[in-house]
Amino acid sequence: MAELESEAVPRTSRLRRVLSWLPGVLLLAGLVAVASHFSEGRKFALLLEQARPVWILVAVLLQAGTYVCAAAVWQRVLRKGRARCSVRSLLSIAVARLFVDQVIPTAGFGGRLLVMRALRRRRVHARLAVAAILVDLLTLYVAFAVCVLASLVIVAVLRDLSRLVLILAGLFPLFALSIPAAVLWLSAGKQRELPRWVRWIPRAGDLLREVSNAPRRLVRSKELLLEAGLLQLAIFVLDALTLDAMLRAVGYPAHPLEAFASFVFAQVAATVLLIPSGIGTFEASSVAMLALFRVPVEVALTATLLFRGFTFWLPMAPGFWLSRRELKGGRRGRS
Repeated sequence: MAELESEAVPRTSRLRRVLSWLPGVLLLAGLVAVASHFSEGRKFALLLEQARPVWILVAVLLQAGTYVCAAAVWQRVLRKGRARCSVRSLLSIAVARLFVDQVIPTAGFGGRLLVMRALRRRRVHARLAVAAILVDLLTLYVAFAVCVLASLVIVAVLRDLSRLVLILAGLFPLFALSIPAAVLWLSAGKQRELPRWVRWIPRAGDLLREVSNAPRRLVRSKELLLEAGLLQLAIFVLDALTLDAMLRAVGYPAHPLEAFASFVFAQVAATVLLIPSGIGTFEASSVAMLALFRVPVEVALTATLLFRGFTFWLPMAPGFWLSRRELKGGRRGRS
């Protein structure tokens, strides 16, 4: 009987994970159907067929830059803690973390737990590994908040603030303020009970329980936080430029600031709603935001799907393989 119960738990967990994808998949399918209606049948497919290879190459280079910046955040913390790890040696972790964050809706916590495990494999001290992921998490949401504020200004100047924009901007502080505040509060070094809201985010409690073990001089270092924050901002800019490149690839050179605001608010929707990979929610929000800037619906959808191809589908296979290697492999030396 106990064996049957133990088998039922993983099955239930897998079923819930599959069902959690369903709303996003249905939303994405509906979005494609609506766009096909507006594009009079074949225009959507023609835009995909006529995508310009030069801008596709630009997108590849821009996305490579995001992984370098992500690895550089951890490397800066490790260097400050006198651990030798090159940016190059951490690139595989960046790809693996993206896979975990995309597949499992944990607001970034699940991927950071993988990073901690991967750093320990590289013989990084546990407390220093915790500091690296906490600085990463803290600066991520601070940079995210800066981008949201900048996007609000962009929309207000270039277009009117729509209800969608105001709703997304209103929901985001739940994450942008609470998570960094929790990290700083728990890093005071005392054993404190986790806030109740943490229970709503999968894997968040596992990570935040380790906060008190991180060296305070690293987690609260203004110089380190500023440097890491700038790298996080660079990741947002590179992602937004990738969306801009996709618009140019399909022959629609929009203003880069419009692409930036569209990407940021689409990312807000994907983060707040906690649907795996943001599938459906990201695409719908991106198309809606681009349409707000008067980009034709079929163009907006084509560019968004191309963007998602580079940021989600293309890294999926290597991310899956690398994440399994990091989770199952033995210890390796520093490099």
